[in-house]
Amino acid sequence: MTSWLPLLSSLIVAAAALIGVLINNRTNRNAITAADERNRTTLDAAQRNIETTNAAVQRNIDNANAAAERREQDRWRRESVLTAISSVLLSAADVRQTLWDTLDWKAESVEEVDSFGKEVHQSISASNRYITRLRVLSNPKIPHRCEDLLRTLTAAESITVQRLKVELDQEATMDDVNAIRALWHKAIANTVQDERAVIDATRSELGIEALSEIPELETEAAPEPA
Repeated sequence: MTSWLPLLSSLIVAAAALIGVLINNRTNRNAITAADERNRTTLDAAQRNIETTNAAVQRNIDNANAAAERREQDRWRRESVLTAISSVLLSAADVRQTLWDTLDWKAESVEEVDSFGKEVHQSISASNRYITRLRVLSNPKIPHRCEDLLRTLTAAESITVQRLKVELDQEATMDDVNAIRALWHKAIANTVQDERAVIDATRSELGIEALSEIPELETEAAPEPA
């Protein structure tokens, strides 16, 4: 019996060691599992933060791109409006100058006067394509003012033709000539007023300071004569 005691003691010690190893392994596995879970949680949180940050960055990029696109569209619209209005005003100025030049022109016949009137009328009608563009790009006030200008130019052209015919009429009195000339001068003045109305409407829409709103420079009063 005594000879078995060392062996029995060794078995007990070995069993205790094995149990200790098993318990330690289990503890380690639990610790590893817990660590893995913590790491997974940390990684998930980090991934969510990355995704949130990326989404925020993308939104900022999209907003910046959208703002840049709106600015570019607004710049294009403003330039297009200015180009169309400039074309209308330049054409109107040319027509008005042509009508004004008739003061120094002596027509030879009524047919020549009628031909002149048709050419001027065609020049006025050519501006309608710019008004169509303005109806799309600007508020209604600008194309309406441009239409008023073209109507006034058409009236001035018609009165110019009448004036030239009266001046050709051998039976026309000086009162007739003076009356039609007074009406003609008024028609020309109306075209200038309508041109200014187009300019003012354009300034209002595009936010350009009107000339009348610019403060005048103060100047010293001129000395009174002694």
